[in-house]
Amino acid sequence: MGLSCGLAIPATADLGIVSKLMNKGIATTQATLGHMYLTGDGISQDDVKAFEKTKEAADRGRVFSQYALGEMYSNGIGVRQNYAKATEWYEKAAKQGNAEIQYNLGTLYQNGEGIPQDYYKAVEWYRKSADQDFVLAQYNLAAMYYEGQGVSQDYAETLKWLRKAAAQGYAAAQNNIGDMYETGKGVELNNTKAAEWYLKAANQGIAEAQNSLGLMYFEGRGVEQDNVKSQEWYRKSCDNGYEPSCDE
Repeated sequence: MGLSCGLAIPATADLGIVSKLMNKGIATTQATLGHMYLTGDGISQDDVKAFEKTKEAADRGRVFSQYALGEMYSNGIGVRQNYAKATEWYEKAAKQGNAEIQYNLGTLYQNGEGIPQDYYKAVEWYRKSADQDFVLAQYNLAAMYYEGQGVSQDYAETLKWLRKAAAQGYAAAQNNIGDMYETGKGVELNNTKAAEWYLKAANQGIAEAQNSLGLMYFEGRGVEQDNVKSQEWYRKSCDNGYEPSCDE
């Protein structure tokens, strides 16, 4: 198992957040009306009017309206689908410094969803968000360094960003640090440390980490050999849907 942009627990963009963003911290009449027209909340639902009111708020610099407008252009909500316009508005919003929006823009560039795929742009926006301690951006930036997408492959940088995410309790990052210690990527191979990191992730319910612990207890690597504990972790992993553990 290795770190990649297609992890078992990927950190991906929430592409259905138009309504949420338009209703988050927005006090302007235009944004409020845009949200109401979009959802049909207390008013007849009308995508075109939702777009018009959202654009009025976006033109006035309302960051969540700008991002929502990008979503509307990307998905053709109330306006003809236009990926160039979507990109323009996504970037206007992200340039205002909101870490969540910067992260979401990074995922859009990484996956090529609604805008042209661009790993370099993905890294750029992940980094801006990660520098503000947005944990999902830190995790995805680690994945980009691991795969060498948009940056030169660098396991040391991978580990650096995984540690930052793990320090915030992000279980998938903890699991992947365990994997890097077990395989010796970016760090000296150390089964004891691998087991310690797997345990952190396993205690948060990460099935792959539970499976790895089961194997380490079975083989006595990094921990004292213990068939009972091995079976306990295999069973937890299997119960969490990780099929390879069910055969152990």
